[in-house]
Amino acid sequence: MPRQAAQHLREDGIAGLITRHAIEAIFLLDSEGRTVFANPAAEAMFGWSAEELSDRKLHDMLHHHHPDGRPFPMSDCPLGRVFSTGESLRSHEDVFFHRDGRPIDVSCSNAAVLREGKVIGGVLIVRDISERRLYERHRQLLLDELNHRVRNMLTVVRAIANQSLTGGDMAAAREAFLARLDAMGDAQALLMQEGGIDAPLRHVVEHALRPFRAGEGAVRLEGPPVSLPPRKALTLSMAVHELATNATKYGALSRPGGRVLISWSGQDTPASPLRLVWREEGGPPVRPPRHIGFGTRMIRQALAVEFEAEIDLDFEPDGLVCTLRPAA
Repeated sequence: MPRQAAQHLREDGIAGLITRHAIEAIFLLDSEGRTVFANPAAEAMFGWSAEELSDRKLHDMLHHHHPDGRPFPMSDCPLGRVFSTGESLRSHEDVFFHRDGRPIDVSCSNAAVLREGKVIGGVLIVRDISERRLYERHRQLLLDELNHRVRNMLTVVRAIANQSLTGGDMAAAREAFLARLDAMGDAQALLMQEGGIDAPLRHVVEHALRPFRAGEGAVRLEGPPVSLPPRKALTLSMAVHELATNATKYGALSRPGGRVLISWSGQDTPASPLRLVWREEGGPPVRPPRHIGFGTRMIRQALAVEFEAEIDLDFEPDGLVCTLRPAA
């Protein structure tokens, strides 16, 4: 019976037309699980011709072991259960193997061919779901990355809150806290504009300086094109925000004629580590702070850890010089 049915499928009738043009792989098997028919989609999907599959057990050709390499006897296979019980199994997912050995994620439907209650063959319909599985894995990766970033962001917000909302002047503390949150938001917006992957260092610095309305020529940037991964970009943006805040309140950007030069060299790679200098000139005399606040800790600790660098803060007579240099 299966071989007679296979002949009909090869002919020009409606059944033959359907099987030839179906996008699913369609197999007809005899009572021993040997292939008696495979449509063109089956040949394309698994790399075996119908002639090569003919009279060979399909399980041994496509489903011979588990993805982890363990043996997979046909008795444990859903198709094997169809032959032993006569039941049909609809739409279960599995992994088959191409002729070249690569795994293929599939969705299968199995049905027994019965005559007088006895199994005389089987039909297997297979759909390749590799693209869907790839999309699902990619989506899960993005969700995991989003969760990781949100947790990191909340940790940073908590640290900012702990350091900003201190002292007796709650109005000033509130202003500092909100300004730092805005800086974080601006940095995140830039990263999203850059595709959430890497961001140009120059864009990161320019974005961080945007809220500070310095005079024409008050800030100058010099350096080659450098791309920073998201965490480094966020940390540098926050550090530049803190430096610009201090310069606006107490340093070179607090009076006309003051200037800030931000220069960098290197490519932020092991072979060409990044070196970056923030140099203030023309401002009032500066002196080391009486206490170490969030901004100083951010610059000294977070930048050092994220860039695997050393941070020097030099309160020179002409103005503050902050240097990020490769660790010794």
